Formats: sequence, structure tokens, C-alpha cells
Amino acid sequence: MIRKATINDIPYLVKIEKLVFEQSLGEDFLYDEFILNPFAHYFVYEKNKDIIGYIGFRAIDKESEMMNFCVHPEYQSQGIGSEILEYAIQYLKDLKVKTILLEVRKSNKKAQAVYEKYGFKESHIRKNYYGSEDAYVYIKEV
Repeated sequence: MIRKATINDIPYLVKIEKLVFEQSLGEDFLYDEFILNPFAHYFVYEKNKDIIGYIGFRAIDKESEMMNFCVHPEYQSQGIGSEILEYAIQYLKDLKVKTILLEVRKSNKKAQAVYEKYGFKESHIRKNYYGSEDAYVYIKEV
């Protein structure tokens, strides 16, 4: 089940991020997003009352930027990420968003394949975006 994320979900989101990325946006960042940012939209995927994935966007006018998207490693390659991404894209369409932008590690071929499957196109590279690793910037027109 996909539902809107709440501040009570933040510790679980950080835990999943650390499992997937070995780092996290951090609780402080997420609290600020949930409480202070009217443009932030975050959703979680629950299975048996456990949060196993999430996606977060900032949507301003007709543009949106993905802040983070991850699925617990034990549940990857089961279609859950696709379900979350499809839900988010439809949600953004309903908000009348026209463009979605995201960054992905140059080494993360699995994520790149998912984004390309959903029509995201590589736009450019951001040098050293992830510390010493470059990021591809992907854009999707919706």
C-alpha cells in the first residue's frame, strides 16, 4: 500500500536510505521537508505495516525534482519500485507538473535502467555531485 508519509515515518526512511545508499539525507533534512516545505511530497510503501520503500519530490509550479527514491534491499526486483514510481508520476501529473528532474549516481546502472524504462532521458552530468562521484541528471516530460 502506498500512502502519504508522515513525520513518524522519518526514522524508517533514514534506516532504508542507509541500507540502500550507505548514507542518508538525514532526519533533520526530512523533518524540514515535512514540516517547513510546502512544496515537498513524500510517499511510503507499506507491506504488513512495515515501510519498505519511499519516494520524495519537491514540486513547484510545473517542475518537480526527485529528492530520493529507494526500496529496502530485501524487496528490490519485485516490482515495488515500479509501483512507487508510477504512483508518484501520476500524482505529479495530477498536480499539473510538466517536468520531473532527478540525479542518479553514474555507477547506479540499476536505477538508470528503471528511470529509462519510464521515459526519463539523460540530460547532463553534474561533476562530483556525490562527493567524488559524478551524477547523471535525468529529465522526464509528463
